[in-house]
Amino acid sequence: MSVRVLHQCLAGAAPGDAITDQAFLIQRWLRQAGIHSDIFAESVHPLLENQVRSVVQLRREEAQEGIMYHHGIGTEIAETLCAWNVPLFMVYHNITPPAFVRTFDPRLAAQLEQGRAQLHTLRAHTVLAVADSAYNERELREAGYEQTDVLPIVLHAEPYDQPINPDLARGLRERGPNLLFVGRLVPNKRQDDLIKLLWFYKRIRPQARLILVGSSWLPTYSQWLRGLAFDVGLGDSVWFTEHVPERDLVTFYRSADVYVSMSEHEGFGKPFIESMYCGLPIVAYAAAAVPDTVGDAGILFTRKDFEAVAELIDVVVHDTALRERLIQNGRRRVQRMLEPAVRQRFMEFLERFTYLRQRSASSQP
Repeated sequence: MSVRVLHQCLAGAAPGDAITDQAFLIQRWLRQAGIHSDIFAESVHPLLENQVRSVVQLRREEAQEGIMYHHGIGTEIAETLCAWNVPLFMVYHNITPPAFVRTFDPRLAAQLEQGRAQLHTLRAHTVLAVADSAYNERELREAGYEQTDVLPIVLHAEPYDQPINPDLARGLRERGPNLLFVGRLVPNKRQDDLIKLLWFYKRIRPQARLILVGSSWLPTYSQWLRGLAFDVGLGDSVWFTEHVPERDLVTFYRSADVYVSMSEHEGFGKPFIESMYCGLPIVAYAAAAVPDTVGDAGILFTRKDFEAVAELIDVVVHDTALRERLIQNGRRRVQRMLEPAVRQRFMEFLERFTYLRQRSASSQP
């Protein structure tokens, strides 16, 4: 017999956040399977207050059949779930190493350290742990988890099939090549290295531009990035967009010339699969989960030789045969991350969680 109630818990819910989007999709799958499922979060963006409940509303009796817990940072709800001793179906999204953010936000660094410690505490209460990349699964195994598997972040394709913004696309065509990176402005994503890379690339293509799509999650780092761009003479060549509407995001993907990443820590990297779906070739630093996610859909490099990477980018932009091969590889690869394929894996994992939970319960004295 399957579970009748399986709520989800996560640290924070916000529009456009990859973990939040995944939680909404899983909620739909659970409800369509006849399972009652709400989403609870410690912090809820005002735009989602009618869709996500505060964790203070979660009652112990609602969690007895199990909780699906998304782990990616230290949370009070993790402590509560352990104290309640409820069976957990964990989705592990990785935890950014605290050293990346300690200089800019010591409080956030402490939360990340807490999350790393909780990964070990949660193990005793976790029936099944799935990670959104093979890299993340390896971390689970290293932390002592035995029942693990991989459930990738889902790309819900419909929003990426909508018409582009013609005015924005026209403006992008006025100069270029356009290098794109999508992600919160945080130190581990190394937008500072992208600015340095642009300086070298403009020696090859003087009209090149870097587009950084993402919210200023750490204000001190965001201000430093803007100052860096100005100091190296790239104030008019680096476009900080902040959060953009869905249609504009699609326009950036479909109108840019190459997606470039210098990130040094990604647990998955949803923008990579968004790029694949939209036909944008990728050049990326091969750190953390990036090789697992990108595969043959991009060109990966292991050393930050800025001059050499700039030359590599120019080859990808202008070599038609190479560009087309990367695009076709990406379109094939992204199929395994679209909703039908991931949903099938999730339902298999749900049955596995149910079996393991029942087996564990029957073995209790």
